[in-house]
Amino acid sequence: MIAVLARILLRGGSCALLFWWIWRTLGLATAMPVVALFGIVLARPLIDLAEALGWQMRRAHWRDVAGRHYTHRGRAVAVLEDGEHRRWLRLADVRALVGFTASDGALAISYPGCVRELGRPPAQYVRADALLAHLGKERSPEAARLRGWVEREIAFPARRERELRGLATEPPDVADSG
Repeated sequence: MIAVLARILLRGGSCALLFWWIWRTLGLATAMPVVALFGIVLARPLIDLAEALGWQMRRAHWRDVAGRHYTHRGRAVAVLEDGEHRRWLRLADVRALVGFTASDGALAISYPGCVRELGRPPAQYVRADALLAHLGKERSPEAARLRGWVEREIAFPARRERELRGLATEPPDVADSG
């Protein structure tokens, strides 16, 4: 962006100097056509400046969620990553997508240690691998689509990150129901 500003200043200064020189030597009436030169010379750098400003605004707007913005079928899903590089999905977003009937308490009992209150403001989050195990038990087509998306976009990259860092990967604890 600095290069664009420098180009605008250089071209604008050159045109102003040319206008001043023609005005001083030949008069104001002769110098007026030089004003059209300003538009011709500065059009492209001004367009480049507008484009650079647009990219800077976009970068500033998405800075807080860069690399952590997840959407499934047009709906945003809040995903947090803990210190052990495990990913957690907000239960309210998952329910909005699938609508499964398991309550927070039932999930916490079925998958101990995999349902927690995280974030600001605090909300219930479920660990990605526990969500995959739970979605594997659901029979709806939407649950199957969400399971594929969670595996591909959230769980696999987190598992890969843990492997690269040498952290152990263990399945979620499943409470015995019998």
